[in-house]
Amino acid sequence: MQDLKKIPQIEKILKNPIFKNTNKTILKNITIEKINNLREKIKNKENYNLESIESEIMSEYNNITLGTLKPIINATGVVLQTNLGRSIFHKNLLDEVIPLLSHYNNLEYDLKEGKRGERYDHLTSMLKAMFNVESALVVNNNAAAVLLILNTFAKDLEVIVSRGELIEIGGSFRIQEVMKSAGAKLIEVGSTNKTHLKDYKNAINEHTKIIMKAHKSNFEILGFSSEVDIKEISKLCKEFDLIDYYDLGSGYIKGIECNEPSLLEICKNPPSLLSFSGDKLFGSIQAGIILGKKDLIDKLKQNHMLRALRVDKITILLLQATLKRYITENIDEIPTINMLRKDLESLHKKAKLLHSKIPSFFNPKIIEVNSLAGGGSLPNKEFKSFGITLQIDNIKALKLERILRENYIIARIFNNKVTLDVRSIQDDEIQNLINILESIKNMRIENE
Repeated sequence: MQDLKKIPQIEKILKNPIFKNTNKTILKNITIEKINNLREKIKNKENYNLESIESEIMSEYNNITLGTLKPIINATGVVLQTNLGRSIFHKNLLDEVIPLLSHYNNLEYDLKEGKRGERYDHLTSMLKAMFNVESALVVNNNAAAVLLILNTFAKDLEVIVSRGELIEIGGSFRIQEVMKSAGAKLIEVGSTNKTHLKDYKNAINEHTKIIMKAHKSNFEILGFSSEVDIKEISKLCKEFDLIDYYDLGSGYIKGIECNEPSLLEICKNPPSLLSFSGDKLFGSIQAGIILGKKDLIDKLKQNHMLRALRVDKITILLLQATLKRYITENIDEIPTINMLRKDLESLHKKAKLLHSKIPSFFNPKIIEVNSLAGGGSLPNKEFKSFGITLQIDNIKALKLERILRENYIIARIFNNKVTLDVRSIQDDEIQNLINILESIKNMRIENE
């Protein structure tokens, strides 16, 4: 076919000056793939564009080598927005951690004894002191904590759970499936809306090892319903020499007005084992934090599965820095908590400031909205906030939302208007947000 002869040689393409500072191996692989695709289009008599081949190769190269993670302005009002990375970190906290990452540190080295140490020790003493528990362990997320606990103590044995607590979290991960992976046998008790202490007691037999309570992180059962408090479950477990385990999901400490059980209150009468996420209401990095009795924690450490679930130095350092802020009452430097406890007056002031800077082209208006915690936390708790609606004449809200998204501003549509909730917009993002809006204003936008 005549058109096939028009395809430039690969070596000739690679010599183009625009590819001067590229990795030649990666570039060549991309070029070969593009040329092969071009040949197929020509053979199949599809439309093709020879003139754009080099720019397409460069674009693909940049996508691969520059990385795909981008800083995003979260204007949704969902503070723990799972798709946007959940908890963020205060600059002071990061400044504290960076010197320990840019130099060697004593991650697994005992400075006193001059021999190998244990990485978990850096967090254990702080967690023990903060929650007044016997011991602690940290793994890479709370699902891992559940898996490790069930596999260590209940492999080939029975775990009793209320039917109303058989939760499914994001990504279709269900407690039932985690339990199956751990080798434990699930025993469901009670009904969806009501479970009584006698339901647990009647299910106990010689194969029972754990009574597990799972916090309903991302939903609530309202109306004609009841559940058994962890204190009552703990008493029952002591009577029958069982392990009482509370999977708390999102670990809340303090700072927010809500009905969430506080870790500090729970740990006044702690269950044998308790686990929660580090990156939800705790406001730190993704991790599964396990608190409990020393003999049980020691057994968890002996499980070979821990090697696959252990945390790295970055997780340990960021958790340690977050714990310091709770201990010193400096929760202003825990952005998740700080955002969720913002009062209406400060939010209104922020909305007025942002409104004054937005070009009139967008017809901005301040409205009252409701923010959410997100991340499977406080599912029915709304936080009053302020938003700014944006409208461009003859442009549909869906198109404007897409344009903002393509420019790294994630907004929401409220009453058919694109809305920026100021609660989750960081103070140091405001000028960048305005610059983006100015750039969009200067674009030629046509309605679809």
